[in-house]
Amino acid sequence: MYRAIFVDFGNTLVGFKPAFYEKLQTILREHGYDVDIRRVFRAYVKAMAVNNYSQPTDIKEFLYNLNIPPSDRLISHIRGSDIRDGEAFIYDDVMEFLETIRSTNTKLILLSNSSPRTKKLLEKLGLVKYFDDLVLSHEIGIVKPNPKIFAIAISKGGYPALHIGDIYEIDYVGARRSYVDAILLDRYDFYPEIKEKVRNLREIIPMITKNL
Repeated sequence: MYRAIFVDFGNTLVGFKPAFYEKLQTILREHGYDVDIRRVFRAYVKAMAVNNYSQPTDIKEFLYNLNIPPSDRLISHIRGSDIRDGEAFIYDDVMEFLETIRSTNTKLILLSNSSPRTKKLLEKLGLVKYFDDLVLSHEIGIVKPNPKIFAIAISKGGYPALHIGDIYEIDYVGARRSYVDAILLDRYDFYPEIKEKVRNLREIIPMITKNL
């Protein structure tokens, strides 16, 4: 029986138009590189690992991961562009999921590699009221997949716990290494090789409620 559910923010509860990886794909196309969006996303996540998933991301490493020569012109274009996620929207399965969890005795904790914008969006979109606590990396100075951030979430929510997030290397692996159960939410099929995952939050509801 889970005492707490930890939930990621971006691409889990909230999507963005355009997303950062869509902006990167557009820049690459302007330089003559037509790269599949999945490859852009995966290459960027892999580059994030060089700095232990903290910012800034190594742009040269990102380009190396795509087998694209890291020319000064391309690097300058990326660094000089606003590649932050665009306008935020709530996925259509989110409210049903949050309402279901809140109807139980389970603690709901937001666990996010965040920026100050995250908290503002939570308030603007009316989501903050659903959470018993927030564990935001920009406030505590620790990012997923570091086990310490999961330990903080456990201290606030309890154990055993389940974490739900969209980045395999950060959310799934980080949780499992911290002895927290994990579900990969792969909305856009960025991880086709991984079979144990879900494509939306509605799939998770019966999986969770049977363990409550």
